Amino acid sequence: MKQKQPLPMSHRGGSAKRCSLASRFAAASFLFAANCSSLQADIVELKDGGVICGKVLNPQSGQTVQIETEDGSLLEFDRKLVKIRVSLERDSKYLDIVSKRGDSLEDHRAIVDQCASQQMIGLANAHRERIVELDPSDRSTWEILRYYPDEATGKWMRREVVMYKRGKLKGDKGRWFTWQEKALLEFDEKVKLQKRDAEREFDGKLKAYLSGNGRVKAEAEAYLQALNNPLLIGRLAKLFREGRPNERALYLQLLKQMPIRSVTPALISIALEDQDTQVVSEVLEVLQTGDETVREVAVTSFAMKLANPATRDRAAYCMMPFNDKRFISMLINHLLSTQVVQPAGPPGGLNAGTGGGGVGFTGGAPAAQKRLVQHKDVLTALQGLTGENYGFNVEDWRRWFAYSYAVQNLDLRRDEY
Repeated sequence: MKQKQPLPMSHRGGSAKRCSLASRFAAASFLFAANCSSLQADIVELKDGGVICGKVLNPQSGQTVQIETEDGSLLEFDRKLVKIRVSLERDSKYLDIVSKRGDSLEDHRAIVDQCASQQMIGLANAHRERIVELDPSDRSTWEILRYYPDEATGKWMRREVVMYKRGKLKGDKGRWFTWQEKALLEFDEKVKLQKRDAEREFDGKLKAYLSGNGRVKAEAEAYLQALNNPLLIGRLAKLFREGRPNERALYLQLLKQMPIRSVTPALISIALEDQDTQVVSEVLEVLQTGDETVREVAVTSFAMKLANPATRDRAAYCMMPFNDKRFISMLINHLLSTQVVQPAGPPGGLNAGTGGGGVGFTGGAPAAQKRLVQHKDVLTALQGLTGENYGFNVEDWRRWFAYSYAVQNLDLRRDEY
């Protein structure tokens, strides 16, 4: 016997669209009781909410799925409309739970408790949806299902709907973003892909230029001469720092070809860190001949490094070409610094020794000492900016600065009316 249409197994109408999952399991309880006496029966779930128990004759092949029920009936469905799974021990437990219950509010609450105790979370939530269908005022169940009350209408809505009304979209790993944040993330992802492609192309051309010959090398050389993609600045800066010494001039030249505002941070780092004075002078010349924005970013970045005694002299050296008198007072305050020096000696702790029939103890490591450090490059920068030379006498520098830059003809008298 072959039947083309399945018996409807899901509740319809009213709130069925919201609670279709609950309705499916509620209906499934009766179907299990009637048709699934064998625990080894297969379960076929239909997209319209129906559930069929029986033996699947062709689980892997064919456009249709043929199911033989226990009464010998043969059912046939389009394979695209069904989901097949083999009966599990959980199904028998669920059958024992629901077979003794009805469709009342108390029955569904009891089913939820039993399903939750058996770690059947999905089944428990399905019956919770039936509970709020029967009792819409059950706030605790709504909240367990992650529904939220709408302040305007008082209705309970899924989190996705609430977030959508707030102008947010769901992204990766359950995070929520505004439309603007989502657009920025997509833009960042697009830039990452573009950077990856640009770096792959650059690596191939660089390899051809360094090790190729003939037409291949000529094409690579033309590519490098016209290179000005800001996405490659990070790769070029890394190659300049870590690459072969005989290739540094090439990487520096490629960096200088980049848009000046984009490459400014990389050039500032090179000026502060590189040990080759010729390279540093070349980089400072590029920065000093840039536009006003580039010069301002560069000299401000160098001035910020004056606070660290370890980078103070290099920062002052880098500030010299900019001849910016705004930083005279800062340079005066950083002429000297105090360093803590640990003298050489035995390790810390007590040192035991024997003599005279007893044991003697001596002190540990010598105490740390403070040392005044003079920063010569800071002094050179000050002399170049002011044309004065007070050496490392900070007080003389401060008196000169106060006198030279004091406000002239300041009249504090109040007008009379």
